[in-house]
Amino acid sequence: MAEKYKNESRLELGPIEGDLELDNVERIYPKEGEEIVVNGKIRIKGETEFEGTLKAHSIEVRSRDRLTIHGDLVLQGDALVKKGSLVVNGSATGRLFDVGGSFSVRENLECEAARGGGSVKVEGNATAQRIMGGGSVKIQGDAKVARLQGGGSVKVGRLVTTDELSAGGSGKVNQGEIGKVEVGGSFKSTGPVVVEDIDVGGSVKLAGGSKVEAVDVGGSFKTDGDLEFGDIDVGGTVKISGTAKGKTIDVGGTVVIGGTLHLENIEVGGKVEVDEDLHCTRKIKVGGTVSVGGRINTFRIVVGGRIEAKYIKASDGFRIGKRAEVTGNVESGEILIRERARTKSLYGDDIRIEERARVGAIYGRTIYIERDAIVEGEVLYTETLDAEHDVKFRVEPKKVDQLPPPEQVLE
Repeated sequence: MAEKYKNESRLELGPIEGDLELDNVERIYPKEGEEIVVNGKIRIKGETEFEGTLKAHSIEVRSRDRLTIHGDLVLQGDALVKKGSLVVNGSATGRLFDVGGSFSVRENLECEAARGGGSVKVEGNATAQRIMGGGSVKIQGDAKVARLQGGGSVKVGRLVTTDELSAGGSGKVNQGEIGKVEVGGSFKSTGPVVVEDIDVGGSVKLAGGSKVEAVDVGGSFKTDGDLEFGDIDVGGTVKISGTAKGKTIDVGGTVVIGGTLHLENIEVGGKVEVDEDLHCTRKIKVGGTVSVGGRINTFRIVVGGRIEAKYIKASDGFRIGKRAEVTGNVESGEILIRERARTKSLYGDDIRIEERARVGAIYGRTIYIERDAIVEGEVLYTETLDAEHDVKFRVEPKKVDQLPPPEQVLE
């Protein structure tokens, strides 16, 4: 049998062995101490407040009103508040918290799952398999939650450990480890994070010292400091203020690196700016311009526009577009300078210079120069030199048995 109370503004309760039914009971107090203990299920209609800690097997609220616990809430089973809201001014412990409105916990939350149709807010730490908010999820302390889901936003104030963080609008964390970030708008970390996969429609901003395996962002990706990464695929801009080490970058717009960039492949539609050195073990392909404060060292490089660097070494091949300009000396296996381009000195195995290009000195095994090109420096070759009509040599070309080392003539 259940104990039943109805239409009371104040009620004092001692321990209850069975179930408890409350109908329009405004405020409940413990008869003794600071705890109300119900060994069975509590069924509630109307707005109700419990003064002190409430311990029960489970709770069911059948109205759209708010249930407030002015202490801890300790449940063996579930809290089902499918139409109203639940406020716990202490800590909340249970199996499932299913709240149709907003769910608020002033201290810590520990459960298997929690859902708020409006929002979920935990001012302390949260430990759960799953926390979902139809509007927002906000955890001000640590969050050790397998799945964090918010229809609008998800925020974690301190350490986050989760397999999945998803939000329709924005996500914000301090630091921690995340399996996958899936956000429609923006994602930000104020401290270093380790993330396996970031999939964001708008923008991402990470703190320095972060590590990310895969990045897929529609807008911009920024890091304040150093970054270790696997694959970055961004529609707009990548900006890393420190040193970056990773595998691949594929960007539609611009890449800006504040330190040295180490990677395997980079393909950029617009421009690349690196304050220090650029090391790429495979291929650099840029539609626009490349500006490097130090040296470029790669296997192959193809650039449509201007290249600025102290020295460019591409062990396999070097190619620039029409009317392009190269401010650093080039060392490569195969070199192609397109028509009307401008370069400094070239050192390679097979070199081709198209018409009306202007270059510095040339050092190669085989050299082909198209008409109306201008060669400003010396020309040394070991096998063949073919020059079309009206090529202008400032210095008479020479065939030699062996080329001098590149560091002697280019540095």
